[in-house]
Amino acid sequence: MSLTLLEFARSYVAGRLTAEVFSEAYIELWKIERDRNLLQLDEPSLSECLSSIFCAADMYESDESREEYEFDDVMLKSKVASLMQEIVAG
Repeated sequence: MSLTLLEFARSYVAGRLTAEVFSEAYIELWKIERDRNLLQLDEPSLSECLSSIFCAADMYESDESREEYEFDDVMLKSKVASLMQEIVAG
């Protein structure tokens, strides 16, 4: 089970990491777990949540030249928190 990814996202939402650090590290951690076939072991709802957080992290852009569809710091934290609420509620 990918508890490391879930706890890492929880740390970010709690304010212990910047959006830039979270985005880069989460993407790398997710890819490591994917490549080691660890994500397949998760419950479908957790796997979907972690994949959705991956997509959100990938859409983060710290630069002011971000595209309209990309997330800034506030938008990323809000999206990750929302996705985590869904897994808790589900």
